Amino acid sequence: MQNSNRRLQPGDIVEVRESGEIFSQLDDNGTLEGLPFMPEMLRYCGRKFKVLKSFDKIFVENVGTRRIKSTVILEGVLCDGKAHAGCQRLCHVLWKETWLKRIEKTSMRQVVTSYLDSRRSFFDRPLPCQSASLVKATTRAPVSFENLVRIYVCDPRFRRWVPFRQLCTLLVRFVHRTRKLFGKKRHDVLTGSCKKTPEISLNLQPGELVEVKCKEEIETTLDPMGKNRGLAFTPEMMKYCGGRFRVQNRITRLIDERTGKMQSTAHTVMLQHVTCDGSGHAHCPRNCFLLWREIWLKRI
Repeated sequence: MQNSNRRLQPGDIVEVRESGEIFSQLDDNGTLEGLPFMPEMLRYCGRKFKVLKSFDKIFVENVGTRRIKSTVILEGVLCDGKAHAGCQRLCHVLWKETWLKRIEKTSMRQVVTSYLDSRRSFFDRPLPCQSASLVKATTRAPVSFENLVRIYVCDPRFRRWVPFRQLCTLLVRFVHRTRKLFGKKRHDVLTGSCKKTPEISLNLQPGELVEVKCKEEIETTLDPMGKNRGLAFTPEMMKYCGGRFRVQNRITRLIDERTGKMQSTAHTVMLQHVTCDGSGHAHCPRNCFLLWREIWLKRI
């Protein structure tokens, strides 16, 4: 348990508990309150980090906003996907507060430890990634009209039929315009009219400098749901239009948060330091890296 009843806050210094302590808190499925402790997290045991964000709600793709208890993300601690078929999504790892202990001193000296724990065989079996387990690790938040639209009308199973797809488009536009009218959202939503969205290959490589195209150019690449080949251009991406950034890495495979299955993707990159501020998704604090189709970018 924590040294104090006070919840962890951004800026707090914490040390990740040793693997044996953490294993003792997990159930037979390797989870605590539904959240898995993943093999990728072992190398952080015994090391000190600064809390980046503390939160009690989270946005789950294709589900909406959910509640989650006593969870934080740590500065610079990302999932490398090595234990999950090389997923390249670079998600911030989610930590239950009981897996951490607060350090009252401000020393950031890294502690070198061995995580060759006697219970390492715990990871001999495959464990799901945290993103694919979020529905189990969370509880319902107050149901909003936006969430109802997202969960039911916009469900991928229904969007195969044209009437549902058209209805979903109209309802999504209505929701966002209503939110904007009441000042609940800072950004507009881009939607297009493409029946089949275009694609291009720039073969961008890590370190290359690119510029995000303007809104009008991006709009011509989107379908009525605001997506290009299934990837949404989200409201949080609008503020980066016209900006110049360096490519973080190319994305060819990632885990689908809705199904937990690995998906292949093409002509997609991440940009350095370009993350989602959650402003278009109930201020979700996950701080995820945004995914960019190459057709939304131009090489400098």
